[in-house]
Amino acid sequence: MVPLFKVKKAGTYGSVQDKGRFGYQRFGVPVSGPMDFKAHQLGQYIMGNDENSPSLEIFLGGQEFEVLSDHRIVITGADLGAMLDGQPVPTWKTFDIFKGQVLSFTRPIEGSIAYVIPEGGFEAELLLGSASVYPKGLLGTPLRKDRILYAKRESGGGFQTGLCRSEIPTYSQQIWVKVWRSPHLDLFKEEAVEEFFQSSYTLKMGDRMGYLLDGPKLDFVHSSDILSEATQFGTIQVPNSGQPIILMADAQTIGGYATIGKIAQADLWKVAQLKRGGEIRFKRR
Repeated sequence: MVPLFKVKKAGTYGSVQDKGRFGYQRFGVPVSGPMDFKAHQLGQYIMGNDENSPSLEIFLGGQEFEVLSDHRIVITGADLGAMLDGQPVPTWKTFDIFKGQVLSFTRPIEGSIAYVIPEGGFEAELLLGSASVYPKGLLGTPLRKDRILYAKRESGGGFQTGLCRSEIPTYSQQIWVKVWRSPHLDLFKEEAVEEFFQSSYTLKMGDRMGYLLDGPKLDFVHSSDILSEATQFGTIQVPNSGQPIILMADAQTIGGYATIGKIAQADLWKVAQLKRGGEIRFKRR
């Protein structure tokens, strides 16, 4: 275990995440894990880490870290204006950091969520079999000023590695996503279902629990309320307001609102990387 970073500024939000916490949803504990699973996994691949190694997930920038040990890291996901001692650093490619330097994330340029991954991954306590932080369940702690983050091991050095440019995801703020239809469609007026699949919605606000959309109101035959049933990352709930909510990585495990669909797993990373005001359209599977 090697001290790697001291948090000088915690920024908007940040937390350690591995692949997630499985097998506890029946007890009301979400899977959690990375919001952008694709960027997280590609970062582990670039670094040559085990695929379940913990990474540091950060939102929207504003974070600043003092480097405590020489090491090798990679930054994947959103371009949050990463700087090392005030100089730009690459994303999707490993680079060396040295004791005493300062790594900072200035502002969101493309996308909204980035991943910092050291060689070997971060050292983190396993709670219910996972290092993923879930604050509402008191599982782990988000970034705080003066916190020390540890790498699992010292860097072995070696050649720098990166991802082919053609394989690097791009983060558009106007996206299409595929949706599996819900069994609750008969609770909506027929024209509301057509409206949903023909309209554009914008991201109004959101966090790791859910993204609230703004767009054409979806009307019900009677009410949105249902007997509570299982939900998951990507479930699209519609409360009585008629405005859809996309449940994200830390979503509750059951819900009592009607659902209009479930976003295909392969498209969830696109949703995660939307910024406020980003546009989303839905395609039937």
